Amino acid sequence: MSKEKISGNQVFWLISTMQIGMTILLTINPTIAIAKQDAWISILLSTLFSTGLAYVLTRISLMYPGESLITYAPKILGKILGHIVILLYVVYWIIVLAIILRQYGDFMIGTILQLTPVIVPIIGMLIIAAYVSFAGIEVLARCSEVLGPLILLGIMVPLLLNISQIQVNNLLPVLADNSLSVLVQGALPTASFLGDNILLMMVLPFLAHPRDGMKGAVIGSVVAGLFTMLSAMQCIAIFSHSTASRQSYPFLNLVRFVSFGFLQNLDAIVIAIWIMGIFIKISLYLFAASYGSAQWFGIKRWRIVIFIAAPIALVLSMLPRNFVDSSILFPKLVAVPFNLPVLFILLPLLLWIVGSIRNRKMKKKGRQQPKAS
Repeated sequence: MSKEKISGNQVFWLISTMQIGMTILLTINPTIAIAKQDAWISILLSTLFSTGLAYVLTRISLMYPGESLITYAPKILGKILGHIVILLYVVYWIIVLAIILRQYGDFMIGTILQLTPVIVPIIGMLIIAAYVSFAGIEVLARCSEVLGPLILLGIMVPLLLNISQIQVNNLLPVLADNSLSVLVQGALPTASFLGDNILLMMVLPFLAHPRDGMKGAVIGSVVAGLFTMLSAMQCIAIFSHSTASRQSYPFLNLVRFVSFGFLQNLDAIVIAIWIMGIFIKISLYLFAASYGSAQWFGIKRWRIVIFIAAPIALVLSMLPRNFVDSSILFPKLVAVPFNLPVLFILLPLLLWIVGSIRNRKMKKKGRQQPKAS
């Protein structure tokens, strides 16, 4: 359906920039509320999970080079179960796209557009994302290459400027107040966001050199996780875990805390950089939902599906009543109990294990076939 190609370096920027913004924005608070001063350890566990998921997805891609979930799922699991798996992921892409749009809208009206109806920033972002998705994965990958360094810099600078404010005692004691089960529970909110690299199922088929994808995907996942961990550590070290756990956006308050000579009031700049990351994420989800649906239904002109998926996502984004529904209840009731164990763990492992067994049998069968005389 498409001859577009991207590089392993572009995969790195797509994954890191897609994950880092909203993960830092929305998961630090619930993780600190659960794991307290050990929240950084929980986020480290989430990073290990995300890195493992990236590895599994790239291994599946190497077994079926140039193919996406839509084509290899029926080959691995059979037609009936394969199409059920595809349906689950297509529904997931659409619903999560709508939730991300609503989280973005709630964030905007809660910070800089207080008197603006929530649908206004949502429509604006959706139009831009639809335009880039329509242009294709190559254009989206190039956007991530340009915006990615700015996004990482926008997060790194406040962390560096606040080093002098760190109170190490706020990070103590380490592993004294929490059991392993508490740390794992604290890792769940972040893992449900870092699990977004499940989109590699739809990105890796476009690699010009499939073996380059593993490095970009794994390192991108590690970078996103480590930046989130460092941000959480600094929020705890400066505000203490009890204060940070009561803040909706602890990192935004951390940015507002910066006072370094003439460098003050950096929150507007950081918000603009966050919007760039959210833009990459929304565009990638819209691309996956549109391209995947078109490939599933055999629609050759896949870009037409964007004009169906985008309005559906817009309508669904209006269903949550407020910030609590989109950013607290949805992760708690849907993302953590279903998306994480089923879509991010069970199904990828099932595809990898069954696919590996099938591949091994096919290779063995090929070696045993007698050569034609």
